[in-house]
Amino acid sequence: MPEAITRVNESAGTFSERFPILFDRNGRLQKAEKVVAVLYDHWGRKARIKTVVDVGCSTGIMTRRFAAAFRRVIGLDTDHVGIGNGARLAIQSGITRESLQFCGADGCRMPLADGSVDAVICNQVYEHVDDQRGLLDEIWRVIRPGGVCYFGIGTRHVLIEGHYKLPFLSWLPHRVADIYMRLTGKKARYDVLLLSYRNLKRLVRRFGVMDYTVDIIKRPEMYAEIHHSALRRWVQRQPAWILEVLLPAIPIHVWVLVKPGPDIWPAAGQFVARHRKTVDPTRRS
Repeated sequence: MPEAITRVNESAGTFSERFPILFDRNGRLQKAEKVVAVLYDHWGRKARIKTVVDVGCSTGIMTRRFAAAFRRVIGLDTDHVGIGNGARLAIQSGITRESLQFCGADGCRMPLADGSVDAVICNQVYEHVDDQRGLLDEIWRVIRPGGVCYFGIGTRHVLIEGHYKLPFLSWLPHRVADIYMRLTGKKARYDVLLLSYRNLKRLVRRFGVMDYTVDIIKRPEMYAEIHHSALRRWVQRQPAWILEVLLPAIPIHVWVLVKPGPDIWPAAGQFVARHRKTVDPTRRS
């Protein structure tokens, strides 16, 4: 998608200024707990010695929580208002720069050496990036062999688009979506590029994929998930094999993307043990 489209709304403020929900401390911390739970499930006690990059860290509320869970955390974002807030939170909390550092940088051009980090957290970020292939290539570059990416993603075919709260908005071509936005009183162009489930699989094909989506649905208490809707409870009651068949229709997914290396199987053991079918994190998507 051309940069002119995705950046045009910045005249109305940075992303965090346009979406104040990103300053909701309780909501952001709940999301952070889910990320931490998945990575601790993957690594076990080794998680505390890991270096992690939070791409698209925004207001830094989640990033500060990550700093308490991992040895070193680097928060990256181009949103200067967001990372300014994150830096202030870190100072107020007495967190040292050795534990947590914020950097105004693009996720497609990270100021990090090849193979220099254990993990990248990329949570609900890919749809805001112009060069999505470049983002995944950069994640591949900076994580070490055996390292991972927490990839929290939404798909295109969601009934209510999450950013602008309009039905079927993400299904439409962008020119039509812009008209829809104007007709419904939204003072912005549609600057989100969600992909279909199939195209997301293509996007991550260099990595091994450990799909946590069904595990999180079936075991929400393990991943700090709090959902009380009747629909969510109904989905949770369905057998795991049905949910796996329906994966392309599920709008929100959590994948742990694995860069093949020597430490894969020991870390993956907990996840594999909970699944009867063979899970091979070295298999490319």
